[in-house]
Amino acid sequence: MAASGTACWRIGRGEPGYPPQLEQLERPPAALHGLGDRTLIAGLALGEAVTVVGSRRASAHALAVAEGLARDLAAAGIVVVSGMALGIDAAAHRGALAGGGRTVTVLGGGPDVIYPARERRLYRQILASGAIVSERPPKERPTPGSFPARNRIMAALSAMTVVVEAALPSGSMITATEALDLGREVGAVPGLVTARNAAGTNDLIANGAKLVRGAADVLDAIGPVGRTRAAACGPGLEPALAAALDAVELGAATADALAAAAGLGGREAMVALTRLELLGYARADPAGRVARTALRRP
Repeated sequence: MAASGTACWRIGRGEPGYPPQLEQLERPPAALHGLGDRTLIAGLALGEAVTVVGSRRASAHALAVAEGLARDLAAAGIVVVSGMALGIDAAAHRGALAGGGRTVTVLGGGPDVIYPARERRLYRQILASGAIVSERPPKERPTPGSFPARNRIMAALSAMTVVVEAALPSGSMITATEALDLGREVGAVPGLVTARNAAGTNDLIANGAKLVRGAADVLDAIGPVGRTRAAACGPGLEPALAAALDAVELGAATADALAAAAGLGGREAMVALTRLELLGYARADPAGRVARTALRRP
Protein backbone atom coordinates (compact mmCIF):
# COMPACT_ATOMS: atom_id res chain seq x y z
CA MET A 1 0.00 0.00 0.00
CA ALA A 2 1.31 3.44 -0.93
CA ALA A 3 1.11 6.44 1.36
CA SER A 4 -0.22 9.68 -0.03
CA GLY A 5 -0.30 13.39 0.67
CA THR A 6 3.32 13.99 1.67
CA ALA A 7 6.28 14.67 -0.59
CA CYS A 8 9.35 12.49 -0.22
CA TRP A 9 12.77 14.00 0.36
CA ARG A 10 16.14 12.72 -0.79
CA ILE A 11 19.66 12.95 0.68
CA GLY A 12 22.34 11.84 -1.79
CA ARG A 13 25.68 10.41 -0.83
CA GLY A 14 28.13 13.29 -0.47
CA GLU A 15 25.38 15.81 0.19
CA PRO A 16 24.90 17.63 3.51
CA GLY A 17 22.88 15.49 5.90
CA TYR A 18 23.96 12.12 4.53
CA PRO A 19 24.70 10.03 7.68
CA PRO A 20 28.48 9.58 7.79
CA GLN A 21 28.13 6.19 9.51
CA LEU A 22 26.71 4.79 6.25
CA GLU A 23 30.04 5.49 4.57
CA GLN A 24 31.50 2.60 6.56
CA LEU A 25 29.40 0.13 4.58
CA GLU A 26 31.00 -1.82 1.76
CA ARG A 27 28.12 -0.63 -0.43
CA PRO A 28 26.83 2.67 0.93
CA PRO A 29 23.39 3.68 -0.36
CA ALA A 30 23.63 6.10 -3.26
CA ALA A 31 20.88 8.07 -1.56
CA LEU A 32 18.34 7.89 1.22
CA HIS A 33 14.75 8.61 0.24
CA GLY A 34 12.52 9.53 3.12
CA LEU A 35 9.34 10.82 4.65
CA GLY A 36 8.84 12.51 7.99
CA ASP A 37 11.49 14.36 9.96
CA ARG A 38 14.43 14.86 7.59
CA THR A 39 16.48 16.55 10.32
CA LEU A 40 16.25 13.42 12.44
CA ILE A 41 18.27 11.52 9.82
CA ALA A 42 20.50 14.41 8.85
CA GLY A 43 21.53 15.02 12.45
CA LEU A 44 21.63 11.43 13.68
CA ALA A 45 24.92 10.73 15.46
CA LEU A 46 26.09 7.14 15.82
CA GLY A 47 25.88 7.09 19.61
CA GLU A 48 22.32 8.42 19.60
CA ALA A 49 20.68 5.39 17.98
CA VAL A 50 20.06 1.72 18.79
CA THR A 51 18.64 -0.82 16.35
CA VAL A 52 16.14 -3.33 17.77
CA VAL A 53 15.14 -6.33 15.65
CA GLY A 54 13.79 -9.83 16.07
CA SER A 55 11.34 -12.51 15.05
CA ARG A 56 8.23 -11.80 13.04
CA ARG A 57 6.44 -14.62 14.88
CA ALA A 58 7.51 -13.57 18.32
CA SER A 59 6.31 -14.91 21.65
CA ALA A 60 4.20 -12.70 23.91
CA HIS A 61 7.15 -12.45 26.29
CA ALA A 62 9.54 -11.28 23.56
CA LEU A 63 7.04 -8.71 22.27
CA ALA A 64 6.66 -7.29 25.77
CA VAL A 65 10.43 -7.18 26.27
CA ALA A 66 11.00 -5.44 22.92
CA GLU A 67 8.33 -2.85 23.59
CA GLY A 68 9.58 -2.16 27.12
CA LEU A 69 13.20 -1.99 26.02
CA ALA A 70 12.43 0.48 23.24
CA ARG A 71 10.22 2.56 25.52
CA ASP A 72 12.97 2.92 28.11
CA LEU A 73 15.62 3.66 25.49
CA ALA A 74 13.43 6.34 23.92
CA ALA A 75 12.77 7.86 27.34
CA ALA A 76 16.55 8.04 27.81
CA GLY A 77 16.91 10.04 24.58
CA ILE A 78 17.92 7.20 22.27
CA VAL A 79 16.53 7.02 18.72
CA VAL A 80 15.15 3.52 18.12
CA VAL A 81 15.78 2.12 14.63
CA SER A 82 13.93 -0.87 13.21
CA GLY A 83 12.26 -2.17 10.08
CA MET A 84 8.50 -2.12 10.85
CA ALA A 85 8.22 -5.87 10.20
CA LEU A 86 5.52 -7.74 12.07
CA GLY A 87 6.52 -8.93 15.52
CA ILE A 88 9.57 -7.51 17.29
CA ASP A 89 10.25 -4.66 14.85
CA ALA A 90 6.73 -3.27 15.18
CA ALA A 91 6.82 -3.73 18.97
CA ALA A 92 10.07 -1.74 19.13
CA HIS A 93 8.57 1.16 17.17
CA ARG A 94 5.46 1.14 19.37
CA GLY A 95 7.57 1.13 22.51
CA ALA A 96 9.63 4.09 21.33
CA LEU A 97 6.47 6.05 20.53
CA ALA A 98 4.97 5.12 23.91
CA GLY A 99 8.14 6.41 25.57
CA GLY A 100 7.62 9.79 23.96
CA GLY A 101 10.76 9.37 21.89
CA ARG A 102 11.82 9.28 18.27
CA THR A 103 12.00 6.28 15.99
CA VAL A 104 13.28 5.57 12.48
CA THR A 105 12.04 2.79 10.25
CA VAL A 106 14.08 1.52 7.31
CA LEU A 107 11.88 -0.04 4.64
CA GLY A 108 12.68 -2.57 1.93
CA GLY A 109 10.60 -0.71 -0.65
CA GLY A 110 10.17 2.98 -1.30
CA PRO A 111 9.48 5.14 1.77
CA ASP A 112 5.94 5.77 0.58
CA VAL A 113 5.14 2.07 0.19
CA ILE A 114 3.61 0.79 3.44
CA TYR A 115 4.93 -2.70 4.07
CA PRO A 116 3.54 -4.73 5.67
CA ALA A 117 0.19 -3.17 4.77
CA ARG A 118 -1.42 -4.22 8.04
CA GLU A 119 0.94 -1.86 9.89
CA ARG A 120 -0.45 1.23 8.14
CA ARG A 121 -1.54 2.76 11.45
CA LEU A 122 1.94 2.32 12.94
CA TYR A 123 3.41 3.77 9.72
CA ARG A 124 1.36 6.93 10.17
CA GLN A 125 2.38 7.21 13.82
CA ILE A 126 6.05 6.96 12.91
CA LEU A 127 5.54 9.47 10.10
CA ALA A 128 4.04 11.97 12.56
CA SER A 129 6.98 12.00 14.98
CA GLY A 130 9.89 10.16 13.39
CA ALA A 131 11.32 9.30 10.00
CA ILE A 132 10.82 6.61 7.36
CA VAL A 133 13.75 5.97 5.02
CA SER A 134 14.86 3.64 2.27
CA GLU A 135 17.55 3.42 -0.37
CA ARG A 136 14.76 2.56 -2.81
CA PRO A 137 13.03 5.42 -4.62
CA PRO A 138 9.39 6.32 -4.01
CA LYS A 139 6.69 3.95 -5.27
CA GLU A 140 9.12 1.04 -5.67
CA ARG A 141 7.72 -2.19 -4.27
CA PRO A 142 9.96 -4.34 -2.05
CA THR A 143 11.45 -7.56 -3.40
CA PRO A 144 12.79 -10.53 -1.40
CA GLY A 145 16.36 -9.33 -1.93
CA SER A 146 15.65 -5.83 -0.69
CA PHE A 147 15.20 -6.89 2.92
CA PRO A 148 18.72 -8.26 3.54
CA ALA A 149 20.00 -5.11 1.82
CA ARG A 150 18.03 -2.79 4.10
CA ASN A 151 19.32 -4.69 7.16
CA ARG A 152 22.82 -3.34 6.55
CA ILE A 153 21.44 0.20 6.75
CA MET A 154 19.72 -0.51 10.06
CA ALA A 155 22.96 -1.94 11.46
CA ALA A 156 25.07 0.96 10.19
CA LEU A 157 22.87 3.75 11.56
CA SER A 158 23.23 2.65 15.19
CA ALA A 159 25.92 2.23 17.80
CA MET A 160 24.37 -1.09 18.83
CA THR A 161 22.03 -3.70 17.39
CA VAL A 162 19.89 -5.61 19.90
CA VAL A 163 18.21 -8.85 18.82
CA VAL A 164 15.10 -9.84 20.77
CA GLU A 165 14.26 -13.46 19.92
CA ALA A 166 15.47 -14.79 16.59
CA ALA A 167 15.84 -18.17 14.96
CA LEU A 168 18.82 -19.58 13.07
CA PRO A 169 19.02 -18.49 10.30
CA SER A 170 16.93 -15.31 10.14
CA GLY A 171 16.92 -11.74 8.88
CA SER A 172 17.63 -10.51 12.38
CA MET A 173 20.81 -12.56 12.46
CA ILE A 174 21.82 -10.95 9.15
CA THR A 175 21.43 -7.55 10.79
CA ALA A 176 23.55 -8.68 13.75
CA THR A 177 26.24 -9.98 11.39
CA GLU A 178 26.27 -6.69 9.50
CA ALA A 179 26.69 -4.84 12.80
CA LEU A 180 29.59 -7.08 13.83
CA ASP A 181 31.24 -6.56 10.44
CA LEU A 182 31.03 -2.81 11.05
CA GLY A 183 32.61 -3.11 14.49
CA ARG A 184 29.37 -2.11 16.20
CA GLU A 185 28.12 -3.47 19.52
CA VAL A 186 25.68 -6.39 19.33
CA GLY A 187 23.37 -7.41 22.16
CA ALA A 188 20.79 -10.14 22.57
CA VAL A 189 17.97 -10.92 24.94
CA PRO A 190 18.28 -14.50 26.22
CA GLY A 191 15.47 -16.95 25.56
CA LEU A 192 14.41 -20.47 26.43
CA VAL A 193 17.11 -22.93 25.42
CA THR A 194 14.42 -25.25 24.01
CA ALA A 195 12.75 -22.54 21.90
CA ARG A 196 13.60 -22.53 18.18
CA ASN A 197 12.82 -18.81 18.03
CA ALA A 198 15.50 -18.11 20.65
CA ALA A 199 18.25 -20.21 19.07
CA GLY A 200 19.75 -17.21 17.29
CA THR A 201 19.80 -14.89 20.30
CA ASN A 202 21.20 -17.58 22.58
CA ASP A 203 23.87 -18.33 19.98
CA LEU A 204 24.84 -14.65 19.83
CA ILE A 205 25.28 -14.55 23.60
CA ALA A 206 27.31 -17.78 23.56
CA ASN A 207 29.62 -16.15 21.02
CA GLY A 208 30.23 -12.94 22.92
CA ALA A 209 27.24 -10.66 22.30
CA LYS A 210 26.19 -8.44 25.19
CA LEU A 211 23.50 -10.02 27.33
CA VAL A 212 20.59 -7.57 27.37
CA ARG A 213 18.14 -7.65 30.28
CA GLY A 214 16.88 -4.12 29.81
CA ALA A 215 17.72 -0.61 28.70
CA ALA A 216 20.40 -0.18 31.37
CA ASP A 217 22.52 -2.94 29.77
CA VAL A 218 22.27 -1.20 26.39
CA LEU A 219 23.09 2.24 27.80
CA ASP A 220 26.07 0.81 29.69
CA ALA A 221 27.35 -0.69 26.43
CA ILE A 222 27.09 2.43 24.29
CA GLY A 223 27.72 5.15 26.95
CA PRO A 224 28.44 7.84 27.67
CA VAL A 225 28.44 7.43 31.43
CA GLY A 226 25.77 9.59 33.01
CA ARG A 227 23.12 9.19 30.31
CA THR A 228 19.69 9.16 31.88
CA ARG A 229 18.44 5.68 32.67
CA ALA A 230 14.68 5.92 32.56
CA ALA A 231 13.14 2.56 33.39
CA ALA A 232 9.41 2.37 33.99
CA CYS A 233 8.22 0.97 37.31
CA GLY A 234 4.74 -0.28 37.99
CA PRO A 235 2.46 0.26 40.97
CA GLY A 236 2.88 -1.54 44.28
CA LEU A 237 1.42 -5.01 44.74
CA GLU A 238 -0.21 -6.51 47.80
CA PRO A 239 1.38 -9.79 48.96
CA ALA A 240 -1.13 -12.10 47.25
CA LEU A 241 -0.77 -10.37 43.89
CA ALA A 242 3.01 -10.22 44.26
CA ALA A 243 2.99 -14.01 44.84
CA ALA A 244 0.91 -14.44 41.68
CA LEU A 245 3.43 -12.37 39.74
CA ASP A 246 6.22 -14.54 41.15
CA ALA A 247 4.45 -17.58 39.71
CA VAL A 248 4.04 -15.93 36.31
CA GLU A 249 7.75 -15.12 36.27
CA LEU A 250 8.46 -18.79 36.94
CA GLY A 251 6.37 -19.87 33.96
CA ALA A 252 2.74 -20.05 35.07
CA ALA A 253 1.15 -18.97 31.80
CA THR A 254 -2.49 -19.94 32.38
CA ALA A 255 -5.06 -19.58 35.16
CA ASP A 256 -4.84 -23.31 35.88
CA ALA A 257 -1.05 -23.18 36.12
CA LEU A 258 -1.20 -20.11 38.35
CA ALA A 259 -3.79 -21.74 40.61
CA ALA A 260 -1.56 -24.79 41.05
CA ALA A 261 1.63 -22.76 41.56
CA ALA A 262 0.23 -20.17 43.96
CA GLY A 263 -2.39 -22.26 45.76
CA LEU A 264 -5.30 -20.22 44.43
CA GLY A 265 -8.81 -21.18 43.40
CA GLY A 266 -9.62 -21.07 39.69
CA ARG A 267 -11.60 -17.83 39.93
CA GLU A 268 -8.95 -16.22 42.13
CA ALA A 269 -6.26 -17.12 39.61
CA MET A 270 -8.26 -15.60 36.73
CA VAL A 271 -8.82 -12.40 38.72
CA ALA A 272 -5.13 -12.21 39.60
CA LEU A 273 -4.06 -12.57 35.96
CA THR A 274 -6.58 -9.94 34.88
CA ARG A 275 -5.31 -7.52 37.52
CA LEU A 276 -1.68 -8.14 36.54
CA GLU A 277 -2.57 -7.35 32.92
CA LEU A 278 -4.43 -4.18 33.88
CA LEU A 279 -1.47 -3.05 35.98
CA GLY A 280 0.92 -3.69 33.08
CA TYR A 281 2.90 -6.55 34.64
CA ALA A 282 1.62 -9.25 32.28
CA ARG A 283 0.32 -9.63 28.76
CA ALA A 284 -1.82 -12.36 27.19
CA ASP A 285 -1.20 -13.63 23.66
CA PRO A 286 -4.06 -14.52 21.23
CA ALA A 287 -4.09 -18.08 22.63
CA GLY A 288 -4.66 -16.74 26.14
CA ARG A 289 -1.23 -17.61 27.52
CA VAL A 290 0.20 -14.95 29.81
CA ALA A 291 3.79 -13.71 29.83
CA ARG A 292 5.64 -11.23 32.03
CA THR A 293 6.18 -7.77 30.58
CA ALA A 294 9.28 -5.64 31.09
CA LEU A 295 7.56 -3.38 33.63
CA ARG A 296 9.61 -3.33 36.81
CA ARG A 297 8.33 -3.70 40.32
CA PRO A 298 8.70 -0.57 42.47
